[in-house]
Amino acid sequence: MYVAVLQKPLLGYLFTLIVLQLPKMNAGHFEVLGPLEPILALVGEDALLACHFSPSVSAEHMELRWFRNTFSPAVMVYREGQELEEEQMIEYRGRVTLVKDNITLGHVALKIHHIRAFDEGVYGCFFRDKQDQGEAFLILNVAAVGSDPHISMKTQENGERELECTSSGWYPEPPVQWRTASGEKLPSTSESRKRDEEGLFTVAASITIRDSSIRNVFCCIQNILLGQKKQVEISVPVSNLGPVSRKVLLEMILHFNLGRVLTQTKQAIPSPSSSFWVVTLLLLSAFLGLTGIYVAWKKCRTRHRQRNGTVDCIEWRFARPHAVDVTLDQDTAHSHLVVSESLKSVHLEASRQTLPDSPERFDTWPCVLGRENFTSGKYYWEVEVGHRPDWLLGVCKKSVKKDGFILMSPRNGFWVMELSHEHYWALNPRRDLLYLSNVHRVGIFLDCDEGIVSFYNVNDESLIYTFQECSFSGPVCPLFCLWSCEGLPLTICPVDSEAHQVMVDNTVHPQDPLSSHLLQPGASPAHPLLSPSLEAATVTCPLDPQ
Repeated sequence: MYVAVLQKPLLGYLFTLIVLQLPKMNAGHFEVLGPLEPILALVGEDALLACHFSPSVSAEHMELRWFRNTFSPAVMVYREGQELEEEQMIEYRGRVTLVKDNITLGHVALKIHHIRAFDEGVYGCFFRDKQDQGEAFLILNVAAVGSDPHISMKTQENGERELECTSSGWYPEPPVQWRTASGEKLPSTSESRKRDEEGLFTVAASITIRDSSIRNVFCCIQNILLGQKKQVEISVPVSNLGPVSRKVLLEMILHFNLGRVLTQTKQAIPSPSSSFWVVTLLLLSAFLGLTGIYVAWKKCRTRHRQRNGTVDCIEWRFARPHAVDVTLDQDTAHSHLVVSESLKSVHLEASRQTLPDSPERFDTWPCVLGRENFTSGKYYWEVEVGHRPDWLLGVCKKSVKKDGFILMSPRNGFWVMELSHEHYWALNPRRDLLYLSNVHRVGIFLDCDEGIVSFYNVNDESLIYTFQECSFSGPVCPLFCLWSCEGLPLTICPVDSEAHQVMVDNTVHPQDPLSSHLLQPGASPAHPLLSPSLEAATVTCPLDPQ
């Protein structure tokens, strides 16, 4: 069985332990095996990447190679009893040592000295002799606990207290949490995270205290991989300008301004009908003032969402009318994935299926594509994830690499989010941690023309995350991945009948009767595949009984 719980949802954590238990090898007398769990290393310390043969075979006269991202240059190459520096990545020269105490028993390890944040990732160990060869993959996770948090405080003119909590030297990117002495959580008004030249994070989070009853505030910063946290407490002095006096002051300012407006208006229009103009000008002033407040609020709201990695590009209720019928492409499914006959759900099996060879099939990561290809327009679909402990959803270019090592990020044509080890992540190059809970159904919106991919929590109709300025440059497809055999399958759900659906021309399998698509309201039936008689049916998607 596969190991279902990993230690950390970071760059390497994307790539499930399934990889570690599916080593590639030719039909020969040995296979290469790696560790069954991710390797954890602290910044500044050493890490040991070990591989071994089963059954035990001497590796003394074999070619040994540890690699990441590319097969050559490699992290380390050992051939004919010598380490070949000319085939080694520059960043690993002088930092790795081959541990070969048990090389005659088929146990060999690579030690990486003085671990850095950039060392995190998926590594491969490749062994070859004159007749056979084999390789296995292993995951290296890196962690660092930063400095003690520091809180600075500023007092605004209105008496409010602005607190800023800062700390540096963290890895991975840590969440910051404000709370009161009673344990009540307080949302940050702004957050920023920057990486230094060593790849470590410096975080800063601000909060504004308006409640005069709050006396003590804690700032807590946590390393979710190590389960360690650091926190600091600050006492908030009582504001000299209490809520009552502030209210009185605001009323005085308001009355003063209104008095000035009335006085100036009467002087400018001294006619008997001036009251009409006074009221008109007052209403106009009020309207302009409220408009200014609304515009400022919208800008502040947008900046807040941008700081948290999300922009509300399109609300959920406006995305749903672009619903489309999505099905799964069996020709791309990994051999451990079982696709239902309806092509609407997929689950992971512990045993490998015997499937026809296909250049479009994922051979290492347990993923499957949707059959629909999107090149222009807007599209939306929903996936029931239930109470599964892990999953990955989104879109990718149809032409993405499907064999061997895959780094899932926009740079390589993937726009995805995942759940792993009870944390949600948007897989940007820096991996954005998403502060979510209890997401059971995910809505995915794709705007090919604007280059946008948005994710929604259908349960509360809220936006989760938006990838912007996506460079598709070709057809893109829905993507579905599972990392363990636990839980129910991923299921593509029909969108409620309130949201009519749009047609997608399935260029892969247009003849398949399962690719039925519904008409968008107001769409022209001139297209031969569009029919105004098609209506969205109300279908209940199965829910997790748990």
